[in-house]
Amino acid sequence: MGIGSFLSARLARRVGPEHRSFAAMTGTVLGGAHAACPICRRGHLRPDPAAPNLRQCDDPACRATFSLAEMGRTFAIEGADVRDLAHEARRQALVLFLTAVLLGVLAAAWAVFAQSWLTLLGAVLLCTVVLASALVQRYRAWQLDQGRMFEARAPFGAFLIAELNGLLGRERA
Repeated sequence: MGIGSFLSARLARRVGPEHRSFAAMTGTVLGGAHAACPICRRGHLRPDPAAPNLRQCDDPACRATFSLAEMGRTFAIEGADVRDLAHEARRQALVLFLTAVLLGVLAAAWAVFAQSWLTLLGAVLLCTVVLASALVQRYRAWQLDQGRMFEARAPFGAFLIAELNGLLGRERA
């Protein structure tokens, strides 16, 4: 039995569905996952360089093109309640934020106990990924509340202004 087979046998038992979903989540935050093509189900919808309001399937056999307005109508037709989706996104953001805080506190305590700055650095990097996921969920909830899901240019500046106004207790516009 080699080292590789020994490690893969141990990891197969240790890596469960929750770890795979965490890996998918970090891939989404760091890699920018794209929606699957609804026609061929093999490709992903990517921005068309010639027209910023179009999304094109990257599968060479399909190459279907969708406008952002068409994607918005499809989203509305699927029967998903926007308020429920926004509430779920806010709930996930809160869970991710609390997870990052708890992880940071526990890692800081462990780093002090072990006298290891590398442990603290690793925890900071992991907390950054989890906090970025929380920010993505807050952004998604804001998009759903404001009805700004499918736009050619992401309204991230308006989102930041709304979040700062909410944190500072100002009137929502």
